[in-house]
Amino acid sequence: MYSGIAVSKGIGIGVAKVLKSEQDPAGYSDTKIERQLKLTAPGAVLVMTELTPYLAGVLKNMSVSAVVCETGGATSHSALLVKAMGIPAVYGAEGVTEGIADGDTVIVDGINGFVYEKPAPDQIREFSSRKKDYQKDQERLVRFRSMKTEMACGTECKIFCNVSDHLGVLKMLDNGGEGVGLYRTEHLFLQSDHIPTEEEQLRTYSTIVKAMDDRPIVIRTLDIGGDKAVPGNYFSFEKEENPFLGYRGVRFSLGNRKIFSAQLRALLRASAYGNVSIMIPMVSCIEEMREVKSLIYEICGELRDEGHEYDEDIKIGTMIETPSAAAISDMLIHECDFFSVGSNDLVQYTMAADRGNRNVAYLHSVNQPSVLRLIRSVIKNANDAGKPVSVCGEAASDPMIIPVLAGFGLRYFSVDPLLVPETRRCLSEWRLDEAQKLAEDVVGLSTAADVREYIKVAMRKKSQQ
Repeated sequence: MYSGIAVSKGIGIGVAKVLKSEQDPAGYSDTKIERQLKLTAPGAVLVMTELTPYLAGVLKNMSVSAVVCETGGATSHSALLVKAMGIPAVYGAEGVTEGIADGDTVIVDGINGFVYEKPAPDQIREFSSRKKDYQKDQERLVRFRSMKTEMACGTECKIFCNVSDHLGVLKMLDNGGEGVGLYRTEHLFLQSDHIPTEEEQLRTYSTIVKAMDDRPIVIRTLDIGGDKAVPGNYFSFEKEENPFLGYRGVRFSLGNRKIFSAQLRALLRASAYGNVSIMIPMVSCIEEMREVKSLIYEICGELRDEGHEYDEDIKIGTMIETPSAAAISDMLIHECDFFSVGSNDLVQYTMAADRGNRNVAYLHSVNQPSVLRLIRSVIKNANDAGKPVSVCGEAASDPMIIPVLAGFGLRYFSVDPLLVPETRRCLSEWRLDEAQKLAEDVVGLSTAADVREYIKVAMRKKSQQ
């Protein structure tokens, strides 16, 4: 048995397909692993050294039972993509590529974070039964797809979705999402062998926007760098000692004006087809936001002169994912039309803990008092300014954190489409006064463990009422 981090719920049982990055003498190669993936039989359990965001994108065209990786964390970008596809997954299972061989039967417990190699017949029966129980619970959640999003006291909330493509939008609609709180544009670039042109981007964005049928969609500008490297040679990245602290997000965009301008032009033109907002990632200071807004203003003038239609009242906001942005959120909100808290990266940067590194996974928790206090201040500052604020990281769908966020004053949650019903059910179980009391209590605690235990006790008492 191997233990790791449960990154995508569910139970998978199948025959192992082992893929080691060490097989490439030149180092890790996405393209080589991709070729091996395409030879994988349907229903296999993928046992890998590492799953990059690029390779996770390849999986959407495959049918696999589960994924097991030696590296990575619960909030790494590839983990988020696997979760969006509903594939059970365990990351950080050290030694699996050596201890498991091609053809071995494997059970992946994506609920508790365990991997069982060569299970006995009674284990297979037990986990087959658990898999059916999990599926039944998912079926019970179906009724929440069409329900109104409100707390037990009638306080209204909204549940939006995080998506990467047209399929994600369809899943959002199918699961009862009320809009898209985060559309990740980088996947258009990750799946291409060249820089997508303005017209190519416009076709993609306008198709997505039209499919929304005037529901709100927040589109994030290009966010590459860190663990989201672009394959091929059409982007030239210098090797960085600390890529997560380097040239990524808005920093890359402002340093590559031609690429950024083409994307902004496409997004603005797509806004003529629906309810579009533009979100800027990885903002660290007010100067960056002002520079982006100046460029957008300039592009709007160009589009007007060229006779292109666009939403002249389009909203421009930012992701709050750096501690610096959170610390000045009372000032930054006046440069923005809205905030969206990217809790995964906010945890990473606040705790100085790489979100993909299992050795520091114990630090990577939204339960950390420092993180909770930052999120509380961001929500308060946005609410005080009368501007919308959402949370689009994993915290927004965590049943233990949802009531705390609601107690802080959050009313907009953006989650994976598959988690809309579960998030809606969780909100429906809490009154606002209960959530406010819980939130007030936990921010006074001193450790993440104290926070977790306090919430567990509160939830247990609530279930017994």
